[in-house]
Amino acid sequence: MSKLTELIKALIPGFKSQHDMNEAFLSESTDVSDLERRMRLLDGDAQDRSRTLVFGTMMP
Repeated sequence: MSKLTELIKALIPGFKSQHDMNEAFLSESTDVSDLERRMRLLDGDAQDRSRTLVFGTMMP
């Protein structure tokens, strides 16, 4: 973990990283089908965010 993240966690006890939030979201699944659906949602969100980042920084 980076020093910056450790510092933020020390200053803000309730701070959760995206990884921690994703793990909590996945752990709430009720069965294998629900887990797979949640994994697809997270994968789709990551792809959408990266797609807008690329276009947002490269397109005028």
